[in-house]
Amino acid sequence: MIWKFITYFVRKLNPETAHKISLLSLKIGFSPKLNLIVLPTTIKSINFSNPLGLAAGFDKNAAVIKGVHHLNFGFMEVGTITPLPQYGNPKPRVFRLNEDQAIINRNGFNNIGMIEARKNLVEYRKKNPVGGKFIVGINIGPNKNSSDRVNDYKLLSQELSQFADYISINISSPNTPNLRDFHEAKQLKKVIDAVKNGLVNSNKNNIQVPIFLKIAPDIDDISLDQIIKTAHLQNLSALIISNTTIERHSSLQSKNIYEIGGLSGKPLFMKSTNLLSKANQIIKAKNYSLQLVAAGGVSDHYTAYAKILSGANLVQLYTAMTYSGPMIGDNIINGIISLMKRDKVSDLKNIRGIASDENIAIKMAKNGIQSV
Repeated sequence: MIWKFITYFVRKLNPETAHKISLLSLKIGFSPKLNLIVLPTTIKSINFSNPLGLAAGFDKNAAVIKGVHHLNFGFMEVGTITPLPQYGNPKPRVFRLNEDQAIINRNGFNNIGMIEARKNLVEYRKKNPVGGKFIVGINIGPNKNSSDRVNDYKLLSQELSQFADYISINISSPNTPNLRDFHEAKQLKKVIDAVKNGLVNSNKNNIQVPIFLKIAPDIDDISLDQIIKTAHLQNLSALIISNTTIERHSSLQSKNIYEIGGLSGKPLFMKSTNLLSKANQIIKAKNYSLQLVAAGGVSDHYTAYAKILSGANLVQLYTAMTYSGPMIGDNIINGIISLMKRDKVSDLKNIRGIASDENIAIKMAKNGIQSV
């Protein structure tokens, strides 16, 4: 109950101030201390304690990884980290849509930069080496004013990969001008090649570090097919579907709906899950080994379960924690286990991707897999 009260109080503050308080509380250890619930899943060589993760954007500077350990997430993604420190876009740049349980942000990769973030990662890895039970991905992206964005990806991969259980390539933020141009197949290949070259050049020669790719929800079917083909040919491990959307659905009710930036939270669920389901169908039809990480609109165990039914190996959230507080990971994992018992499922791999579309997935999640 205390965490619900604290969350309610913090939400009365300016969004960025509230975020700083959340980070500080994790840094000093003022947060729930929960026993890890194990629900194992695997992507390539990575063994995840459970499939629920905290998405990039929460801990941009890799400053509070240790504090997240006890929130019942199986993994987290830090960043987005850029080569040089970056203030980001002018404030105000984060807007709550309370009636919609959503957020619009136009942060613009605000972070302390690669060198300072690396110091945090060095400190964390002293006691928590790569390959431990809590998985840490590092999300990387270019500086806004970089003269060579492709080289930025190479440099980040080279300097940070030794601290990563996986590297996540961000080509999908709507808040860095023209970043989404990298979704085009030839441009995407250049970025992936740069990241791979960075892995080869790293101090630890970490050429086996799995590479994930985070894509936008605002793409058409042809683009999705080309991205999946490129990711497969480049031997990427997973797609993260998806980042925030620039679309504003007519059903939105909050006063901030016309703010520029990426929309996250509940209104993104159907759009991102539709894209996830389509990706799953393409990958299955072509017998690719590419795996899927779901992000976008996850707010409870039903929506997380629906993502798994739509093909996700892993599920990420962020916005929902700002509304529900630090107990959300525990609630979702316990909820998924209860749904598995309801459906007599012993292993999530047995139901992963069985829904043909997002509507069937949510119906299965709500009413049982035998309801369809």
